[in-house]
Amino acid sequence: MTAALAPVKKLTAAQRQQYADDGYLLVRNVLTRDDVDRYNARAREFALGNIPPGAQKMVVKDVHVARGLVQPDDPEKGIWKYLNPDRFDPLFAAYPGRPEILDIVEEFIGPDIKAFLMMFIYKPPGIDFVHPYHQDASYFNFQPHDNVLGTWLPMDRTAQDNGTISVIRGSHTFPILPHAAPEGENVNFGVFGVEGYDGHADEVTLYMEAGDCLFFHSRLLHKTGANLSNRHRRVITVHYASARCKLTGDHHHAIRFDLVRGRNYEGCI
Repeated sequence: MTAALAPVKKLTAAQRQQYADDGYLLVRNVLTRDDVDRYNARAREFALGNIPPGAQKMVVKDVHVARGLVQPDDPEKGIWKYLNPDRFDPLFAAYPGRPEILDIVEEFIGPDIKAFLMMFIYKPPGIDFVHPYHQDASYFNFQPHDNVLGTWLPMDRTAQDNGTISVIRGSHTFPILPHAAPEGENVNFGVFGVEGYDGHADEVTLYMEAGDCLFFHSRLLHKTGANLSNRHRRVITVHYASARCKLTGDHHHAIRFDLVRGRNYEGCI
Protein backbone atom coordinates (compact mmCIF):
# COMPACT_ATOMS: atom_id res chain seq x y z
CA MET A 1 0.00 0.00 0.00
CA THR A 2 1.33 3.45 -0.91
CA ALA A 3 1.85 5.76 2.06
CA ALA A 4 -0.48 8.72 2.21
CA LEU A 5 1.10 12.03 1.30
CA ALA A 6 1.21 14.77 3.92
CA PRO A 7 -1.49 17.38 3.37
CA VAL A 8 -0.41 20.41 1.40
CA LYS A 9 -0.05 23.45 3.64
CA LYS A 10 -2.25 26.25 2.33
CA LEU A 11 -1.96 29.87 3.33
CA THR A 12 -4.91 32.02 4.27
CA ALA A 13 -5.96 34.97 2.15
CA ALA A 14 -4.67 37.26 4.90
CA GLN A 15 -1.23 35.61 4.82
CA ARG A 16 -0.98 35.94 1.05
CA GLN A 17 -2.04 39.58 1.30
CA GLN A 18 0.57 40.28 3.98
CA TYR A 19 3.31 38.94 1.72
CA ALA A 20 2.01 41.10 -1.15
CA ASP A 21 1.85 44.22 1.05
CA ASP A 22 4.90 43.79 3.29
CA GLY A 23 7.20 41.59 1.21
CA TYR A 24 7.54 38.86 3.82
CA LEU A 25 5.61 36.25 5.77
CA LEU A 26 6.62 34.52 9.01
CA VAL A 27 5.19 31.01 9.35
CA ARG A 28 5.49 29.23 12.69
CA ASN A 29 6.48 25.58 13.23
CA VAL A 30 7.45 24.71 9.67
CA LEU A 31 9.95 22.12 10.96
CA THR A 32 9.76 20.01 14.11
CA ARG A 33 12.24 20.08 16.96
CA ASP A 34 13.50 16.66 15.87
CA ASP A 35 14.16 18.02 12.36
CA VAL A 36 16.07 20.98 13.79
CA ASP A 37 18.15 18.75 16.08
CA ARG A 38 19.23 16.56 13.15
CA TYR A 39 20.50 19.52 11.13
CA ASN A 40 22.30 21.02 14.13
CA ALA A 41 23.97 17.70 14.94
CA ARG A 42 25.22 17.29 11.37
CA ALA A 43 26.49 20.88 11.27
CA ARG A 44 28.43 20.26 14.47
CA GLU A 45 30.03 17.19 12.91
CA PHE A 46 31.32 19.42 10.11
CA ALA A 47 32.80 21.85 12.66
CA LEU A 48 34.56 18.99 14.44
CA GLY A 49 36.23 17.89 11.22
CA ASN A 50 33.87 15.25 9.84
CA ILE A 51 33.61 16.92 6.46
CA PRO A 52 32.37 15.09 3.34
CA PRO A 53 35.04 14.40 0.67
CA GLY A 54 35.73 17.44 -1.47
CA ALA A 55 33.80 19.79 0.82
CA GLN A 56 36.68 21.64 2.45
CA LYS A 57 35.77 24.92 0.71
CA MET A 58 32.21 24.55 2.00
CA VAL A 59 33.45 25.63 5.45
CA VAL A 60 33.86 29.41 5.72
CA LYS A 61 35.40 30.71 8.94
CA ASP A 62 34.42 34.03 10.46
CA VAL A 63 36.94 36.73 9.52
CA HIS A 64 37.66 37.49 13.20
CA VAL A 65 38.70 33.85 13.71
CA ALA A 66 40.53 33.53 10.38
CA ARG A 67 42.69 36.55 11.31
CA GLY A 68 43.33 35.33 14.85
CA LEU A 69 41.46 38.22 16.48
CA VAL A 70 39.14 35.82 18.32
CA GLN A 71 40.17 32.46 19.79
CA PRO A 72 36.95 30.41 20.18
CA ASP A 73 36.76 27.78 22.90
CA ASP A 74 34.79 25.51 20.56
CA PRO A 75 35.44 24.92 16.82
CA GLU A 76 31.76 25.51 16.03
CA LYS A 77 32.03 29.06 17.41
CA GLY A 78 34.56 29.93 14.72
CA ILE A 79 32.37 29.16 11.71
CA TRP A 80 30.63 31.85 9.68
CA LYS A 81 28.77 29.53 7.32
CA TYR A 82 28.67 26.33 5.33
CA LEU A 83 28.21 27.26 1.67
CA ASN A 84 26.03 24.90 -0.37
CA PRO A 85 26.15 21.96 2.06
CA ASP A 86 23.42 20.34 -0.05
CA ARG A 87 26.07 19.58 -2.71
CA PHE A 88 28.07 17.40 -0.32
CA ASP A 89 25.82 15.85 2.33
CA PRO A 90 22.67 13.69 1.90
CA LEU A 91 20.85 15.19 4.89
CA PHE A 92 21.28 18.73 3.63
CA ALA A 93 20.72 17.68 0.00
CA ALA A 94 17.11 16.82 0.83
CA TYR A 95 16.39 20.08 2.64
CA PRO A 96 15.57 22.41 -0.32
CA GLY A 97 12.91 19.96 -1.52
CA ARG A 98 11.07 19.65 1.77
CA PRO A 99 7.32 19.88 1.05
CA GLU A 100 6.67 21.86 4.23
CA ILE A 101 8.69 24.67 2.64
CA LEU A 102 7.83 24.18 -1.04
CA ASP A 103 4.07 24.18 -0.42
CA ILE A 104 4.40 27.76 0.84
CA VAL A 105 6.95 28.84 -1.78
CA GLU A 106 4.60 27.63 -4.51
CA GLU A 107 1.89 30.01 -3.33
CA PHE A 108 4.17 32.95 -4.11
CA ILE A 109 6.14 31.96 -7.23
CA GLY A 110 4.12 29.17 -8.83
CA PRO A 111 4.44 25.38 -9.24
CA ASP A 112 7.72 25.21 -11.17
CA ILE A 113 10.45 25.86 -8.62
CA LYS A 114 14.23 25.90 -8.62
CA ALA A 115 16.32 26.10 -5.45
CA PHE A 116 19.73 27.75 -5.23
CA LEU A 117 22.38 29.01 -2.81
CA MET A 118 21.76 27.03 0.36
CA MET A 119 23.71 28.14 3.43
CA PHE A 120 23.94 27.11 7.07
CA ILE A 121 24.86 30.42 8.73
CA TYR A 122 26.22 30.99 12.22
CA LYS A 123 26.24 34.02 14.48
CA PRO A 124 28.54 32.60 17.16
CA PRO A 125 28.35 34.10 20.65
CA GLY A 126 31.09 36.60 21.34
CA ILE A 127 31.69 37.75 17.77
CA ASP A 128 30.39 41.27 17.09
CA PHE A 129 29.34 41.07 13.43
CA VAL A 130 26.33 42.87 11.93
CA HIS A 131 25.18 42.01 8.41
CA PRO A 132 23.78 45.39 7.28
CA TYR A 133 20.56 46.02 5.41
CA HIS A 134 20.72 44.58 1.91
CA GLN A 135 18.57 43.22 -0.92
CA ASP A 136 19.37 39.70 -2.06
CA ALA A 137 18.22 40.56 -5.58
CA SER A 138 21.27 42.82 -5.91
CA TYR A 139 23.31 39.61 -6.27
CA PHE A 140 20.95 37.87 -8.72
CA ASN A 141 21.32 38.30 -12.48
CA PHE A 142 17.98 36.79 -13.42
CA GLN A 143 14.46 38.16 -13.67
CA PRO A 144 11.75 38.80 -12.70
CA HIS A 145 12.72 39.40 -9.07
CA ASP A 146 9.05 39.17 -8.11
CA ASN A 147 9.36 35.43 -8.79
CA VAL A 148 12.36 34.96 -6.49
CA LEU A 149 12.25 34.63 -2.71
CA GLY A 150 14.44 33.68 0.21
CA THR A 151 13.74 31.45 3.19
CA TRP A 152 15.34 32.02 6.61
CA LEU A 153 14.77 29.18 9.05
CA PRO A 154 16.46 29.42 12.48
CA MET A 155 17.89 26.40 14.23
CA ASP A 156 17.81 28.30 17.55
CA ARG A 157 15.47 30.78 19.18
CA THR A 158 16.34 34.19 17.72
CA ALA A 159 15.86 37.50 19.47
CA GLN A 160 17.42 40.94 19.37
CA ASP A 161 20.32 39.91 21.64
CA ASN A 162 21.57 37.03 19.49
CA GLY A 163 21.36 38.36 15.95
CA THR A 164 17.80 37.85 14.76
CA ILE A 165 16.60 39.25 11.45
CA SER A 166 15.06 42.68 10.90
CA VAL A 167 13.21 43.82 7.77
CA ILE A 168 11.94 47.06 6.26
CA ARG A 169 8.26 46.43 5.67
CA GLY A 170 7.22 47.18 2.07
CA SER A 171 10.76 47.65 0.76
CA HIS A 172 10.22 44.89 -1.81
CA THR A 173 8.57 47.61 -3.90
CA PHE A 174 11.87 49.55 -4.02
CA PRO A 175 14.26 49.29 -6.97
CA ILE A 176 17.66 47.72 -6.41
CA LEU A 177 19.50 50.24 -4.22
CA PRO A 178 23.26 51.00 -4.27
CA HIS A 179 25.16 48.49 -2.11
CA ALA A 180 28.66 48.98 -0.69
CA ALA A 181 30.98 47.05 1.62
CA PRO A 182 30.75 48.21 5.26
CA GLU A 183 33.68 50.24 6.57
CA GLY A 184 36.40 48.48 8.55
CA GLU A 185 38.85 45.68 7.98
CA ASN A 186 37.11 42.86 9.83
CA VAL A 187 34.14 42.29 7.54
CA ASN A 188 33.35 38.85 6.16
CA PHE A 189 34.05 38.50 2.44
CA GLY A 190 31.20 39.37 0.10
CA VAL A 191 29.13 41.35 2.62
CA PHE A 192 27.55 44.49 1.16
CA GLY A 193 24.86 46.76 2.50
CA VAL A 194 22.63 49.80 2.09
CA GLU A 195 22.97 52.78 4.41
CA GLY A 196 20.23 54.87 6.00
CA TYR A 197 17.63 52.29 7.04
CA ASP A 198 18.58 51.46 10.63
CA GLY A 199 15.73 52.70 12.84
CA HIS A 200 13.45 53.32 9.84
CA ALA A 201 9.75 53.81 10.63
CA ASP A 202 8.92 50.56 8.82
CA GLU A 203 11.66 48.50 10.48
CA VAL A 204 10.37 45.27 12.03
CA THR A 205 12.55 43.02 14.20
CA LEU A 206 11.37 39.42 14.17
CA TYR A 207 11.47 37.07 17.12
CA MET A 208 11.46 33.44 16.04
CA GLU A 209 11.62 29.96 17.53
CA ALA A 210 13.66 27.10 16.09
CA GLY A 211 11.68 25.63 13.19
CA ASP A 212 9.80 28.82 12.29
CA CYS A 213 10.44 30.10 8.75
CA LEU A 214 10.56 33.54 7.20
CA PHE A 215 9.64 33.75 3.50
CA PHE A 216 10.72 37.05 1.93
CA HIS A 217 10.82 38.76 -1.45
CA SER A 218 14.23 39.00 -3.12
CA ARG A 219 14.17 42.84 -3.02
CA LEU A 220 13.14 43.12 0.65
CA LEU A 221 15.66 45.04 2.73
CA HIS A 222 16.78 42.88 5.65
CA LYS A 223 19.66 42.66 8.11
CA THR A 224 20.89 40.58 11.04
CA GLY A 225 22.37 42.04 14.21
CA ALA A 226 25.31 40.99 16.35
CA ASN A 227 25.10 38.03 18.69
CA LEU A 228 25.63 39.62 22.09
CA SER A 229 24.29 36.60 23.99
CA ASN A 230 25.97 33.45 25.28
CA ARG A 231 23.99 31.14 22.98
CA HIS A 232 24.16 30.12 19.32
CA ARG A 233 22.22 31.61 16.45
CA ARG A 234 22.20 29.12 13.59
CA VAL A 235 20.06 29.49 10.47
CA ILE A 236 19.43 27.59 7.24
CA THR A 237 18.80 29.80 4.24
CA VAL A 238 17.73 28.71 0.75
CA HIS A 239 16.58 30.84 -2.17
CA TYR A 240 13.92 29.80 -4.65
CA ALA A 241 13.07 31.06 -8.13
CA SER A 242 10.39 30.27 -10.66
CA ALA A 243 11.77 27.92 -13.30
CA ARG A 244 10.44 30.48 -15.82
CA CYS A 245 12.97 33.13 -14.73
CA LYS A 246 15.55 34.15 -17.32
CA LEU A 247 19.19 35.09 -16.93
CA THR A 248 20.15 38.72 -17.46
CA GLY A 249 23.89 38.19 -17.07
CA ASP A 250 26.50 35.92 -15.56
CA HIS A 251 25.93 34.57 -12.09
CA HIS A 252 28.34 33.63 -9.31
CA HIS A 253 29.74 30.09 -9.40
CA ALA A 254 28.16 29.43 -5.98
CA ILE A 255 24.72 29.66 -7.59
CA ARG A 256 23.40 26.47 -9.15
CA PHE A 257 19.73 26.07 -10.02
CA ASP A 258 18.22 22.73 -8.98
CA LEU A 259 14.68 21.81 -9.98
CA VAL A 260 12.82 20.83 -6.80
CA ARG A 261 9.21 20.92 -8.05
CA GLY A 262 7.48 21.07 -11.43
CA ARG A 263 9.25 21.29 -14.77
CA ASN A 264 12.06 23.02 -16.65
CA TYR A 265 11.56 25.60 -19.42
CA GLU A 266 13.82 26.01 -22.43
CA GLY A 267 15.79 29.23 -22.39
CA CYS A 268 15.20 29.78 -18.68
CA ILE A 269 17.32 29.22 -15.60
